[in-house]
Formats: sequence, structure tokens, C-alpha cells
Amino acid sequence: MSHNVVSVNSNQPDLSGVISSPTVYAEIRIGGGNLSDDYDQSQASALNNATLEFYDPSPTNNISNSTITSSSGWISSVTLPVGTYILEAAFALTFSASGQFSFQWYDGTTSRGTRAQIGGALSHSTESASPTATLCCTLTSSTTFSVKSTSGSTNLNTVANQGSNCSEQSYIRIRKFS
Repeated sequence: MSHNVVSVNSNQPDLSGVISSPTVYAEIRIGGGNLSDDYDQSQASALNNATLEFYDPSPTNNISNSTITSSSGWISSVTLPVGTYILEAAFALTFSASGQFSFQWYDGTTSRGTRAQIGGALSHSTESASPTATLCCTLTSSTTFSVKSTSGSTNLNTVANQGSNCSEQSYIRIRKFS
């Protein structure tokens, strides 16, 4: 009879069957928590068909050779080295009336991954999507990513009228797997 023959990432279980495995990914975390700044303090000039900015004056970055592009704590892009990644982004904003808003990861001008959509004017039969934009990818060269809104969003408050909602509830999480 054999016991504890299962291993996970080459880690063997202890006598009680518990497998202790070190974290197998490095990550970048931007936003979330108790951060707050008005969106009109960012470099953003528009919300429809535009690069979105995420607020974090001290983002977590333990992915070697990656770069976070920011100005006054507002982050517009992330450059990642060769590797395998999961990128996630959520963006919260305010509407002037019932509307819709969509956004997605971009590699330059090319959209990548799943498109996220939020708002009260979505048709759930044809436009339902996750409120989180997600991208799984393997990079063979250093690549710069940003989160951009798509055209066709409706009834968005202006950048000047967004207040701190964008900084308080929006985030980016990137995990690199070894």
C-alpha cells in the first residue's frame, strides 16, 4: 500500500498529506484598497475610445524587468518581459444616465483578450460580458500593454465629473507564471 504519492509542482506531501507549495508566480498589483484621487488629476482627456488610467502611487511590482508607466500616481501602461501571463483589469466610472461602457487590454493598437462591459443599458442577450477584462498570453519579446475603452460607450460623465470613483474601485492585476 502506498500513501502520499501525489506531488504538486514537484512538492511532496508531509505525513498528514499536506502539500506546501511556494508561490509559483510573480505579480503586479495596481489600484484597489484605500486609494483615492479625482480622475481629472490623471492625464486622461476622454473616456470613450481612450487609454484608461489607474491610480496607485505605490504599485506592487515583483516581476523582474517589467516597467510601469505613471505620472503623479496615475498609471497608463505596463511593459512586460518574455513570459506567460494572466492580465486582469476592472474599471469603475460614473454615468450621467443609464449607459454602457466597455474596455479591453491592448498591445499598441491591437485589442487582446476578453472585452469587459458595464452599465445599465446593456442587452443581456447580446452584450453580456464580464466586468473584468482578461488576457492570457505567452510573450516572446518585451511588450507594452494598456487598457483602453472601446468606441460606442454611452452616457459617461466627463473626466472632470468622474470624481474619485475611478481611483477607488479600478484595478490591474498581472501574474507571471514560471
